[in-house]
Amino acid sequence: MAIAKISRPRRVGSTVRYLVSPRDHAGRPRETVSIVASTIGRAPDTAAKFLNQVGKLRPRLERHLYHAAISVPQTNRELSQNDWAAIGRSWCAGMGIENYMIVLHDAHIHILGSRIRLDGTAASDRNDYRRSELLLRKIEAEFDLESTPSSHVVDEARRSSHRRARSMKELHAVEKSGTCHKDFIRAAIDEAMAGVPDETRMRAALDEAGIDMTIDQTADGAPYVLFGFHGRQYGPRSLGQGYSLTNLVQKGLRLSGPQNATARQIPVPPWALDAPPETKQPQRSHNHDEAVRRLRGVGQTALEAIERYRIAKRAKNGPPGPDRYDAGPLPDDEPPDVT
Repeated sequence: MAIAKISRPRRVGSTVRYLVSPRDHAGRPRETVSIVASTIGRAPDTAAKFLNQVGKLRPRLERHLYHAAISVPQTNRELSQNDWAAIGRSWCAGMGIENYMIVLHDAHIHILGSRIRLDGTAASDRNDYRRSELLLRKIEAEFDLESTPSSHVVDEARRSSHRRARSMKELHAVEKSGTCHKDFIRAAIDEAMAGVPDETRMRAALDEAGIDMTIDQTADGAPYVLFGFHGRQYGPRSLGQGYSLTNLVQKGLRLSGPQNATARQIPVPPWALDAPPETKQPQRSHNHDEAVRRLRGVGQTALEAIERYRIAKRAKNGPPGPDRYDAGPLPDDEPPDVT
């Protein structure tokens, strides 16, 4: 069974120092600290300088660093340093990372690498959590490790029951008061969903708990739900995918009126019922070229007006002096090339 956690640090030096430190973030001594593989040098200063120089190949790519921690529970067979190095190399190759350092800490490894390659291209970070999890399932089979059930990111059947894990701040809140806001909201939603709920009853039940439910839609018409509590809005990204509108409907929530989550329709708000047809939908420009042409036309009109003013001023005041408002030749509209 293999589990990976991915983060994107901003600073190279502090991350490298943490990885090679003999103590963890809580000050506890580490039994094992060993650089088992590296394509950027094994000396911490060399690795940090290398990654900083690699970052200059793509200066506009601000978050190019990857920090991944891959752990294997003690129930699996004992892995050697060569095994850990092979696991780390396999993960980096699958994610498209060629500049990396792999550090072994006890029963897990840390991988610090850059998405930027030496030829200036960058590995894609699209769906990286999903790609990483699918890659780990292959690594488990390759190294004869126990198989891990896929998370909601890969297994759609688990999305309806997904709950977002507690953050450190929430863990401290639970330790101090016994609960946190997100746990309270999830418990209230679960209680309101008991039986055969409809939207009206659910709103009333949540209102008694001090939670307001808002159903709205995005610009492309996709419906979503937010739960307000103590001045903040909580959605599926903070509560978990099991509390999205689609999954709540799948678990039995009946929405009021003819709309449903599959049809992606939301009732028209009361203040828009009497609006004339032409104002019900916002007027949007779907032609970028036409919009740019109009903006340039406005700019050209302004330049012509400024030129007429300058001509009139010169005719009135005699020979012209230096024009401190003249910006010189206009720059090209084409963006600079980035390599």
